[in-house]
Amino acid sequence: MARQRLDGAAGRSILRGVSLALNFYLLDVRPFWLATILVVANTAALTWTWRRSAEASRFSNDTDTGARGFSRAFIPALAISLLFAAAHAWLTQILTIPIDAQRADMLVVVQLGIRRLLQGHTPYTIYRVPWDVTLPYGPVMWAPMIVPFLLHADIRFATIVGALFVPAACALAAVRAARRDLSTATAWLLVCAAIAFNGDLRQFIAIGHTPAYWPLLPLFAWALARERWVAAAIFCGLLIVARTTMVSLTPALLMAVWQRAGAAGAERTRRASFAYVVVALAAAVALPLLPFAVVDLASLKFAFYTSYQNVIKGFVWTSTNWVQNTVGTTGLLLARGWTSAVEPVQIVALLAVSLATWARLRRGDDAVVWSAIGLLAFSMTTLWPVVYLYFDVFLLLVSAALVREWPDTARVWPWWSRSLASAALVLLVVTLATVPMRASIDVGTPAARPWLYAGFSGDERADRDYAWIDGTRAKLLVPSLLRRDATIEMVCEPYLVAGGRQQLTAALNTIVLGTVEIADGWQRVSFRAPARAWQIGGNELELFLASATAPRDAGEGSDTRRLSLAVDRLNVIAR
Repeated sequence: MARQRLDGAAGRSILRGVSLALNFYLLDVRPFWLATILVVANTAALTWTWRRSAEASRFSNDTDTGARGFSRAFIPALAISLLFAAAHAWLTQILTIPIDAQRADMLVVVQLGIRRLLQGHTPYTIYRVPWDVTLPYGPVMWAPMIVPFLLHADIRFATIVGALFVPAACALAAVRAARRDLSTATAWLLVCAAIAFNGDLRQFIAIGHTPAYWPLLPLFAWALARERWVAAAIFCGLLIVARTTMVSLTPALLMAVWQRAGAAGAERTRRASFAYVVVALAAAVALPLLPFAVVDLASLKFAFYTSYQNVIKGFVWTSTNWVQNTVGTTGLLLARGWTSAVEPVQIVALLAVSLATWARLRRGDDAVVWSAIGLLAFSMTTLWPVVYLYFDVFLLLVSAALVREWPDTARVWPWWSRSLASAALVLLVVTLATVPMRASIDVGTPAARPWLYAGFSGDERADRDYAWIDGTRAKLLVPSLLRRDATIEMVCEPYLVAGGRQQLTAALNTIVLGTVEIADGWQRVSFRAPARAWQIGGNELELFLASATAPRDAGEGSDTRRLSLAVDRLNVIAR
């Protein structure tokens, strides 16, 4: 009988891990209506089988000590490998894809907002990027990015640390579980791998801003699961400041407080507890925004609400099909022209989830899970259910299971800080091993292609490997581990007609380095790049040419490309 109970607990651990991991990949199912159904079904199944009191499965005393010893060695090694693989893949994303408004404008706005803040102004204003846009997020989201900004590093280092936090916590949970239960450890490794290798998340890292607040999700889950009501309210409020969609977490929180805070006491105690939670929640939302509201309340309101409504309804809905290609109900409604039904459907969905939450909490369900379901309902019915909204939901569900693995103590910070330190340490090691102090790019080879961001034609080979710039402008990405004075040296050859000369101007991260005249033939040209022009991480080197000519127009063949400069190699030489 004991063995059967063990097997049942082990099976539930594996099934829960599979279900949590599966959510991250159901978003890739097509058509989108099918992905919507599968995400709802998988979340419903996960909720149905969730037990409020976690039962940690354990091996019996006759567990083979050799297998136990093997798992204790193998699981930590695999967990560390997963974290390093994720960090390397995500670091590659930010090194080879610069922050570009044409891809996504929010990181551009975050940088501009931080710069305005450090200059003593409110970041909540209109930015031209080149279209008009405002900063629609609270300081809890963008404040972590101030650290790399001040260090003159890519602000997406904060993005990677935030994205690594939950996988690191899963890896630590797997290592801890390996001492007693191989099935639970395997489940956590599965979840860690699902996050680490998710293609949507990997692509999102390059434009990602929301991962900066993801470490708050386990804190909220821990406080709510442990019935630390005031702490849960504070973390919930901070999440709302980070992203307003998080307001959908509050019904489950407040219902749990009302039902359970006075379970062992009088009605008066329950009302007092509820009042404390409401005050804590309101304070956690208001206080971080108060300085900006005092400076300019109208701009804050416009940034958080009005601008989003205007952009989505006035442009995204009318001039694109972006919303139709999303998981959730909004795209299905817009595809049929039922724009007026979007918000009523959201209201009905949230009311239905709230009623279900009230009923299920009375039966002892986990309030964290139902807060995640509320967030899922909001995300699926919002004006534009972009894919990264669902990461918040799925990571909160992972956190709901994860905090059950943390020891039932009064202190959460040791476990939370270990996860954060692990994420930061892994990224530091990967950065030191990956980003060169002095870049050397052999243009024209497959290995160099990711660094040729714009303006280059295909790789060619004659007596050397090289690539032509097609047109008068090109951009290379140059990784750098340090900020110091250096010389950028290029081996290049211009395309000239009738013995003319070419003029080349270079700019590093928009700082002009100089202009040189280039004669015919392969040659070395160099530009002095001062330390102030560099940032830690990826750097954008823009090349501007005075002219470009198609060989066909010059009577030298049928090539219609407008050639200006062939580049063979780029080297960064420290001064």
